[in-house]
Amino acid sequence: MRGIIVEDGDLQIKGGSLVIGEVKAQVAEHLTRAFTGEYKHEPTLGGNAKNMIAGRPDSFWAGNVKNQLKYCKVEVERIKVVDDDIEIELK
Repeated sequence: MRGIIVEDGDLQIKGGSLVIGEVKAQVAEHLTRAFTGEYKHEPTLGGNAKNMIAGRPDSFWAGNVKNQLKYCKVEVERIKVVDDDIEIELK
């Protein structure tokens, strides 16, 4: 999947043009970090990772995020929560 590259919240620009490249990992990171309702065009999307890590672990969280990423056309092999870190392995 190709799209506009964003790093640290800033659009990447080279030679006066937006940088286009592979964005699967970027989409996965943004969706996982987003809170439900943050995307106004799709209010049911959002991984709520901060709530899940800081609060009580939800046994269905990884499956829910995997389904949301599939909806966004990002295929995920595995999602694993290790301590305060989330590992996402893309296909």
